[in-house]
Amino acid sequence: MALRPSTILAIALAIALVVTQLVYPQVPDGWTMPMTAITVWLFLGASLAAAWSRSGPRYALALAGLAFAVGLASEIVGVHTGFPFSTYAYTDALQPQLAGVPTVIPLAWAMMAYPAWRVGELIGWSPLSRALIAAGALTAWDVALDPQMVGLGIWEWPNGGLYHGIPLVNFLGWFGVGVVLFGWWALVERGRPHRDEPVANALGPALYAWTWIGETVAHALFFEGVGVGLASFLAMGVFAVPALLRLRR
Repeated sequence: MALRPSTILAIALAIALVVTQLVYPQVPDGWTMPMTAITVWLFLGASLAAAWSRSGPRYALALAGLAFAVGLASEIVGVHTGFPFSTYAYTDALQPQLAGVPTVIPLAWAMMAYPAWRVGELIGWSPLSRALIAAGALTAWDVALDPQMVGLGIWEWPNGGLYHGIPLVNFLGWFGVGVVLFGWWALVERGRPHRDEPVANALGPALYAWTWIGETVAHALFFEGVGVGLASFLAMGVFAVPALLRLRR
């Protein structure tokens, strides 16, 4: 079966993403922030192309746009009020910024929206269950993301917390924002047709699975240590494993 151009693009961007992330821990300190932004853009491109391949361009742009808007709004409210993530602040490491939030941050929400949603689609059995599972999958990613970004000096938690200096309410906040995002999307998305092609169906879950394995190994070998690696392995694995098994069936 010939692959669609959008599928080929998604695969090419995913390969570029993997190569970039493999190089990431080895770059000089001065390259860390530019490489962080490059990684986000590559992941976003791969995610958009994956969604486009299976469900068309409007679907891909609508989901990414909604995730960007919800992520940006929650981050702006969060840094200025402490709700819903608890008190935190971004440093000046990532530029440019909008209202105290680096513009690359809502792009990161957008990049992970489709992989997390596909996990929810594969495991869930109703619109509500898909939204809740997708929100959980998104939150599980933050178990790996937050300690890494604190270690890189991108954001900070002045009051500390139980999980590597991060308050546990942060993860409740992530889940709540995820429920808003994916609950909204579940209402908008219902009834839209999808192409039933094996490669197109697998792209979103593959991006999530790569993040699961990649974050686990990266933390264990390079970033915040085996403890965070194990925590991210367990948190994301709860969602990645059943999604991959369902995809295989």
